[in-house]
Amino acid sequence: MIPMSRKALQHALSTSQIFSKADPAMLAGLVQYAQPVRLSAQQHLFIAGDEALHFYWIETGGITLYSPSLTGEEKTFRLLGAGALVAETMMYAQPCCYPLSAYANTDSQLYRMPREPLLAFTRQSAEFAFSLVEILASRITQAIHRIDLLTINNSLQRLVSYLLDMHAQQGTAWLQLPASSQVIARQLNITPETFSRHLSQLKRQGLVGRGRNKELVLLDIAGLCHEAGLPPPSPKDLRRPMAHLGGSMFECCNLL
Repeated sequence: MIPMSRKALQHALSTSQIFSKADPAMLAGLVQYAQPVRLSAQQHLFIAGDEALHFYWIETGGITLYSPSLTGEEKTFRLLGAGALVAETMMYAQPCCYPLSAYANTDSQLYRMPREPLLAFTRQSAEFAFSLVEILASRITQAIHRIDLLTINNSLQRLVSYLLDMHAQQGTAWLQLPASSQVIARQLNITPETFSRHLSQLKRQGLVGRGRNKELVLLDIAGLCHEAGLPPPSPKDLRRPMAHLGGSMFECCNLL
């Protein structure tokens, strides 16, 4: 794969949330340090505990951020696709170590950028530093919402809340699930067996249906909410991400 130009990389970074208010000259300086990184499927980008000397931007492919559980199973935290930044906020941590492990879902190409130039640019721009504080404050709020959802609601309520959030994110009752049922179950703190049992129950009741591959269709939203003991969403709620989640469930654990 031919590496993209510095100018193209600078433009791509400028469209990300964290660099949207960055001075163009600062970004131009930062991308001068960028180096392409190619990963094969299942190849690790970094391991939890490694010194965090770089952050990354994904050009193609995708990255899974995970932590192994005490039982030896991996706990998936986030799935990142093309256009996403990886570990950018960890560049400001002390000590600066990756708290999670990361591997490529498929063959992927990323760009690696070093920590020190980013810190230097941040010190030079009060406006950029303030924008970072705003972003981190928003992400902390999202993390609180996720903790609340995963610790208070029961497993069926978490599943239905997730499906409604996907409806709001994708703007249709025909949902394209972004990952396998096993990965989604772990993100919702549900065992894969319980996740499968809930979906089977909702299908038998005519509340959801299956499409092709990872497609799922919501047939009766009011019925879904009633079954889970949740208040039905308003039409306004279904046109935007659910407010109490602070965005997509897949974007809540984004402090890394």
